Amino acid sequence: MDLRIGYFPVMDAALALRQIFESERFAPFKPAMQAIHDRLGKEERAQVDQVGEVTGGWLSILGILLDPDSAGLKGLEEGYLQMVRDPLAALPLIAKGPFLDMNGLARVPPEASILDSGTLIGQVLRFGIATEAARRSRRLLESTQTIAEAVQGEGVWSYLMKVSDRLRRTAAGEIAFRIKPEFCLREESVERIILTPSLVATRRLTFWRNGSALVFFISEGVPAAPNDPPDGLLLTALAVGDRTRLRMLRHLAEGACTNLEMAEFLGMNPSTVSRHFKVFKDAGFVELRGGPEGRAEYEFAPEAMTAAFHAISGFIHGKQKP
Repeated sequence: MDLRIGYFPVMDAALALRQIFESERFAPFKPAMQAIHDRLGKEERAQVDQVGEVTGGWLSILGILLDPDSAGLKGLEEGYLQMVRDPLAALPLIAKGPFLDMNGLARVPPEASILDSGTLIGQVLRFGIATEAARRSRRLLESTQTIAEAVQGEGVWSYLMKVSDRLRRTAAGEIAFRIKPEFCLREESVERIILTPSLVATRRLTFWRNGSALVFFISEGVPAAPNDPPDGLLLTALAVGDRTRLRMLRHLAEGACTNLEMAEFLGMNPSTVSRHFKVFKDAGFVELRGGPEGRAEYEFAPEAMTAAFHAISGFIHGKQKP
C-alpha cells in the first residue's frame, strides 16, 4: 500500500469549498475556515453552490484530486499555478472517464464545472490557505511529524480509529466508516492512503475515497485536549442544534416523508433541505425507505436519538470516555 503523509494545500482548499457548500453539516467553522467563508462574495458563493450541485457536494472534485496526475498532492505554488493556468490538467478527468465514489456511484462532473472548481480552488489558495499555511508552517510541520510517528508506532488504521470514532473494525475484520449507509472495506483492497493535517476541517477526521485510494483530513491540532468530545458525539449534538432541523424532526415524528414533501412543509429549497437530511444521516436519526410509487422517504429513528442523548449525558457526567 502506498502511504503519503504531508500537508497538501490544494486538497485543503477543495475541502474548504465542500464545507461551504454543505455548511448545514459542517458549521460552526474553525476561525481559518470562517475567514475563507466570509471572504467569498455573493457571486463566488453562487458558483460554489452551482459546482456543488453537479459534483456530489464537491466530493467528485476531492476524488479527482486523489488522482496521482492531479494537482492534489502538489505544493502550494505549483498547485496554485496549475489551477489558475490549466484547471483541466490540474483536475484530470476527461481522458480517464468516471470513477466510483464511496457509495459506488459513477461521478463525471461537466467540464464547465471542473473549470469553475479550478478557479475557486485557486482563489481559496491565494487569499485563504496561503496566508494561514505561512502563519502556521511550524505547527503544520509538527502535526505532520506527529501523524507519521503515530502511524509508525500503531499502524495507520489503529491510529485513525484513535483519532475518530467514525471508524471501527467489524467482527469480520473490515474497516467500517460511520456514514449512511454504512460503508465497509477490507484493508487489502486499499492501494493508496493520504493522511494530511487540515487547517479548515471542522471535524477531527474527514475522509473521502476514489476507488482504492482514500484521503483522511486530520484537523490541525489533533491529538485533542483532554476530555475532547468525539466526532460522533458532536454530529448528534449538531443535528439538534438548529431551529429548522428541530422543526424537521418534529414533523418526521408524525410520519415519514420525502425530501420534496419536507421542503414544501418548510417552504424551503429542496437542495437545502437535502443537506439538513444529510446531517440527520450523519447522526443516524433517519433511515431511508421505499415509499409509495417508489419514492424514497425519510423515516425518523427515535431509538437512535434516545441513544444519542444518553451518550451526550454520559459524556457530560464522565461515564463515557472521549
